[in-house]
Amino acid sequence: MAKARATTSRARSAIFAPIGDEGRAVRVENRLAEAIRSGVLADGDRLPSELELAQMLGVATVTAREALVSLRAQGLVVTTRGRGGGSFVRAPEPGDVVKGRLATMSRVELRDRASLYQVVLTGCAELAAERAAPDEVEDLHDLLLPADEEDVGRWRDAESELYLSVAALTQSARLTREVVRQEADFGTLLRVPLSESDFRQASGGRHRALVAALEAGDVAAARTSVRDHVAHAVERLTEIHEVVRQ
Repeated sequence: MAKARATTSRARSAIFAPIGDEGRAVRVENRLAEAIRSGVLADGDRLPSELELAQMLGVATVTAREALVSLRAQGLVVTTRGRGGGSFVRAPEPGDVVKGRLATMSRVELRDRASLYQVVLTGCAELAAERAAPDEVEDLHDLLLPADEEDVGRWRDAESELYLSVAALTQSARLTREVVRQEADFGTLLRVPLSESDFRQASGGRHRALVAALEAGDVAAARTSVRDHVAHAVERLTEIHEVVRQ
């Protein structure tokens, strides 16, 4: 997935864009935490040094240090000393997401978060269909898994990266960061049903339809493929949610 990984470089650039003036340490912490939970920063990725991070984000070194301390306390970053040391991403386990968030979420909250996620992602699909260059869309084919792929982790990673890549194709750093936020807040939950073979097959078809729509510059088809996928995922997630809460 080297080419596809390169497609998300815009998403990574958006993560390390300068921070605003207010509550900088918290904002640095939140932005990096969202990037880790959404998959933009993958498990094992090495973060920039405190000095590099401060320079990239336009904050003081002490601010970057405070953010990293908080991320370590949350278990999202681990820091090693000595040769080859540094701060590395430690992504949360999918099972922790299910137990810690889905079980405590009401059905109303689940639907509400799904609505926001759908609006943001369908908007991205529309803009990407209008703005993306053909060679950029071509890279997305690397994220379309074969129908016989049984590795659930690969499915989850590929779907997350697909939607992050679509966001990056909007050419909007703000919108890309919003998708990173939505992926961290809800996208991980929406991928729980990918553990089911039938759901994976249906999802794969909709992913291929999305990429085809982007290649054709078909705004309506791109919007429909994302809307249908989210609706199907929410329907199944709602059923799982009822079981988890029992």
